[in-house]
Amino acid sequence: MQPRVSPTPTRPQTIADAAIRIIAREGLRALTHRSTDREAGLPPGSCSYYAGTRAALIQLVGQRLAERSMADLHRFFDNVARIEPISDPDGRLRQLARVIADFADSLLARPADMRARYALAMDFLEADPLSDLLSAQSPLLADSFSRAPDLLRRFGIAATPAHGRDIMLLTDALTFSRTLHASSPQLQLDVEGVVLSHLRSLPTGAVSDDA
Repeated sequence: MQPRVSPTPTRPQTIADAAIRIIAREGLRALTHRSTDREAGLPPGSCSYYAGTRAALIQLVGQRLAERSMADLHRFFDNVARIEPISDPDGRLRQLARVIADFADSLLARPADMRARYALAMDFLEADPLSDLLSAQSPLLADSFSRAPDLLRRFGIAATPAHGRDIMLLTDALTFSRTLHASSPQLQLDVEGVVLSHLRSLPTGAVSDDA
């Protein structure tokens, strides 16, 4: 079931959104309760009321990013489910590569989210509270890993769980590269081309569910 996204952000979500903008614009070190109150246009002390420590504030950010990322993934898989793969084998791979590139583009359309997400992921270690939201063990990645093999099979790829994991990680890596080099056009990877090359390297045909 697709998660509900409230049209009007709650006060904690407003605080998290302000913190995301600060991290994206100035880096994680610039994030404080006071700077978040200013960014959100809230009275002093508002941020501290909902997140008493800096760790709690960062946890709010992680939860907000995970919430939007989960909604992105649900939309992606739902959109793919409505697409009818074409009959030509290579055309199907091109079709899927375009869909995945469009998904990456939709993520890149929220540059503040992407910059904040990668800043947090790179700054926090496995033992930190955010590991459950940002690591390979997160519900977000677990859900995408479990659904990706069926996506690939619909387009004629004999996908194993490892193939599904790899296509999602590749998409994430390409999104990270595009985020990192957003201001350098000469360093922008061709997401569709890279994904297509990877898809062409995968086995085709039917595969058993327990492969």
